[in-house]
Amino acid sequence: MISITGSGEYLDSIRNVDAELLNKLKDPYVLTFPTAAGQESSSRIDYWSDLANEHFSKLGVRHKDFQALDSEALNSSEILQEVEKANFIYFSGGSPNYLYSQIVNTSFHELILTIHKENGILAGCSAGAMIMGEKMIKGTGLGFIKNSLIIPHYGESFYSWLTNTVKLLNRGKYKLICLEKDTYFVLTENEIEIIGKQKVHIIFKDQHDTYQGNSTISLDVLKL
Repeated sequence: MISITGSGEYLDSIRNVDAELLNKLKDPYVLTFPTAAGQESSSRIDYWSDLANEHFSKLGVRHKDFQALDSEALNSSEILQEVEKANFIYFSGGSPNYLYSQIVNTSFHELILTIHKENGILAGCSAGAMIMGEKMIKGTGLGFIKNSLIIPHYGESFYSWLTNTVKLLNRGKYKLICLEKDTYFVLTENEIEIIGKQKVHIIFKDQHDTYQGNSTISLDVLKL
């Protein structure tokens, strides 16, 4: 499963939604990675790690946060061994292009592909969501969601430029999956599920479809 949200990772407002995600797994073992913020300050990295540790502790599941900030760290034997045991991987916010560059075509990449194929959960917020699409604003994504370009922070005024720029550059080329806060777009083998309090928008050419939280939609919406 691929589970992506626009913003709100590890905050109180999304905890019940994450609990719903975790209930999809028989015995959740969560690994969190602040890698997307790897070019930021150590205090910022600690902020993400502390939030993640508190969040999943309150959810009562097995969890480890790894401050693996580059490809060398992600591909260390310690982390690869833990990824082999895990069934829920979460990438928090920062730079999507940096995060992508540290993951793609590595042993770590191959292992998270396996988790996806074996019905585990690959989750991301903001930058962690953007890498899951086929295209990003600059460059390609990991391609877990075909024909798509992911736009996080949808409807948040500070990020309005992001949506407008992407629409102009990519209208008609990709489905724009626009994510509001505290709400997941969950892609499974059979359907797409929207989980949370807010909405998900899919924009293609002149068509704009809005999907409420706690609903399911057909995989056909991703076809061009």
